[in-house]
Amino acid sequence: MSATIASARRGAATRLRGLLGALLLVGAPACKRSVAPKVEEVWDEAPALDHAEALARLAPPWPNPTRALLDSGLITFWLHEANAPVTHLRVLLPTNEEALRSAAVIAVLQTHLELALGSRARNRGVVVETRAGPDRIELVAHGSVQETARALELLAGVLGARAPQAGLESARAEVLARLPARPSTDERAIAALVEGLLGRPGGSERADRAVVEGLGEDELLAGWQALVDPRHAVLVVHSGEQAGEHRPALRQLAERWRGLGRRPVPSSALERLRSPAEGPPTTGYLLAAPTTPLQVLPGAEGNPVLVLGRVLPTPTAEDRSLARLAQRLLQEQLDVRLVIHGEQALFILRVPLSSRGADLSATEAIDSLVAMAAERQPQQRLYQAAQLWLGGRVVQASLDGEDWTALWSEAIDLSDRDEDIAGALARDAGSMLEPDAGALQAWLRRWLDPRGGEPGWQWLVAGASDRELRRLSRITQLETVGATPTQ
Repeated sequence: MSATIASARRGAATRLRGLLGALLLVGAPACKRSVAPKVEEVWDEAPALDHAEALARLAPPWPNPTRALLDSGLITFWLHEANAPVTHLRVLLPTNEEALRSAAVIAVLQTHLELALGSRARNRGVVVETRAGPDRIELVAHGSVQETARALELLAGVLGARAPQAGLESARAEVLARLPARPSTDERAIAALVEGLLGRPGGSERADRAVVEGLGEDELLAGWQALVDPRHAVLVVHSGEQAGEHRPALRQLAERWRGLGRRPVPSSALERLRSPAEGPPTTGYLLAAPTTPLQVLPGAEGNPVLVLGRVLPTPTAEDRSLARLAQRLLQEQLDVRLVIHGEQALFILRVPLSSRGADLSATEAIDSLVAMAAERQPQQRLYQAAQLWLGGRVVQASLDGEDWTALWSEAIDLSDRDEDIAGALARDAGSMLEPDAGALQAWLRRWLDPRGGEPGWQWLVAGASDRELRRLSRITQLETVGATPTQ
């Protein structure tokens, strides 16, 4: 099997610490439907859960994983599936250190990992790839069970490199070659909105050409050493062989891949991978007092677009289920994106603006959210939405080759303790399959009504002409991104 690097990873130049990429990628399935599915409006009886056992078992029937803390400080989870012909290895590298706060640094480091793994794996029976997730980079290797030791050796060779300056410079050149000459209006708008929602400095969430060019060698090396420190990383393996059969390879991995200096070693995988919930307290509403000014992104070209959104608290399975159900219902008419990461989620609504009535486009979108929040959905419709959402995830997991490490990575973001990871996906699926119409309506009124619910909304327009901005100024105050707010 020749080594390949999936073309989807070409998005390494745009970081958003995993969030911007996720928001843009989910845009396709979340786009407005031309014809909404027809549902009976009289349904309100309890759903028949016995017909959804497969969906409720979204996670595979994992046996207890073999968990170990290697001598290097690396936490490992070994998921054993008897007779599985393929071994999947996934290294989770958190990007929550100060040296990794720049989107440009992350883009160069991820590209270096991608290129280094690809060159080492070529013609060696192992397929490798890199993926950006919220607050981490994931290295993934797939191969037959006979190649498990070789895959671990490949990871050790790349991650154990002390000073890969030449590789980092090559990666910088590759990032610059991949960066589009003119970023899309959507990309710039969503990045700027997320920066505002999470309270991050402007330009921190998108790799800019000038910033990539200006990165110093010391800055890249410091970022590399922080990223690949095994004392803050997690390795997940899914294999048909037991962990004990590969102790020599794991010992070699620990010997070759070690961190520098003295750093604290969090004992929990969740402590290593999860950044604390962030986002500044905000008090604004949209088109209701106190009003949040509409941010105007200067310099954007292309079709005008309005993006609006908020941070949602998702500390429990029920909260996450309500957020997913709300997205599923809203996306029948609106272009809605939702990214859940641990105890918080980002909700983004994208609205193409009419050149003749930009103010009307904005007002209609907000009116649609308000109307949805006021409407009680039949319970059977919610159950149908849950089935569609969960069924899509089951199919995707199958298409991805039944890689348990991908599901385990997702489950980490839904757990409070390491011990809860194995059951996290099943808990969330079970919660979605027991929808409560009253609870969803109350949740919608509280969190997704931009006029009368909880404050915390922000909105931004990009690519708008002077004429369109004048029309928008009729309905709300405008404020240029990066400008000092007027008193």
